[in-house]
Parts: sequence; structure tokens; C-alpha cells
Amino acid sequence: MPVKISIIESNLFFAEGLKYALSEYFTQKGRVVEFLAEENSNAAVDLVFIAQSESGNVAYCDRDVHEAGVSPLYIAMRKIKPAQVTREKSCSRELGVLDSHADIEALFHLLDDKLWRMSVISMAARPCYFCLSRRLSGREKEVVSYLRLGVNQTQAAKYMHLSVKTVHTYKQSVMRKLNLKRRNDFFSWLVKASI
Repeated sequence: MPVKISIIESNLFFAEGLKYALSEYFTQKGRVVEFLAEENSNAAVDLVFIAQSESGNVAYCDRDVHEAGVSPLYIAMRKIKPAQVTREKSCSRELGVLDSHADIEALFHLLDDKLWRMSVISMAARPCYFCLSRRLSGREKEVVSYLRLGVNQTQAAKYMHLSVKTVHTYKQSVMRKLNLKRRNDFFSWLVKASI
């Protein structure tokens, strides 16, 4: 049975190199690898390699793309230096973090060290409480949708029949859940995000 892997990375050269290295690793272990495109990410996947955002956050299991509520294990790929990233908590499905400048031995070591969880732990039935705590509430999503349309907080408050302070509180809550410290990071996330 093949190991199904998805790589979510915008740098296509890095992604192709990672595919080559993973093929080599699993061939040595006597396993066949099947790489699935990100568009097929709601297909059953065993392992995901996903690039970290600028804020250092990755939580693959809070993405609403999983088939029948099953979330695969994943490895975060870090592009920025560890000193620039603060990571107090992590998703229970995260096997580890791979630096994008790491050599192939570091990748193999990470897989040897952590990959046993794929066969030992059944993560499908177990919720990730870290990621559940980061999910946006219905009201938070509503505030975000108004802000994405270019509506300011005062107008959003009027449309939602809330006070401006409450709308601001929802916005702050979203920023806290996403570990976004600056308004610019929040607005950058607004442009890229799909909720």
C-alpha cells in the first residue's frame, strides 16, 4: 500500500527536490510513495509537508479540506530562522519542523525519529485541541468577511448590529488565534485567507 504524501509549498524547485528525497527515503524502506497535488488535498493523505506562514504558524488540521473529518499527520517546513519564530504550542498532528535549508540527512533523521507515529497513533478519531482553540467562531468569521470587503469596523458594527468595541474585540480575537501581532500582518492575512 503506497504512502500518500501532499506537499504544500509555493517554491516548486524546493517541492520537487523534496519529492526526490522522499522517494529515495521510502524506496530504502521498501515502500511506494504517491504524491498528491494540493488540489486533491481532501483525498486520503498519510503525510503532509506544509510551509509555515510568515507568522510561524502552521496548523494543517484546522484547514477544512479533510475527507470525513480525518486529518493527516504533517511536517511543517520553516523558511525563517528559529530565533524569529515563537512557537509556544503546536498541533498534536505535527510530527516536527524541517528547516528549508536543512540537508537530506536532517530530513531522513526527522522521518526516522518521528514517522513511527503514522503506524502507532490513530489520529483520525482524536481531535486536536490546539487547533480547535484556534478555529474562528461564526461571529469572528462574519467580522473578517466584512473587513475583507473593505468595510471598516464602524460600518461592520452597524451591519452586524453590534458596538464598534465588540467588532474590535472580535478582530483582536482573530489576530490572537492566528498569532498575528501587527495590523499589517492581519491585513496581509485578510488578502490571502479563505474562510
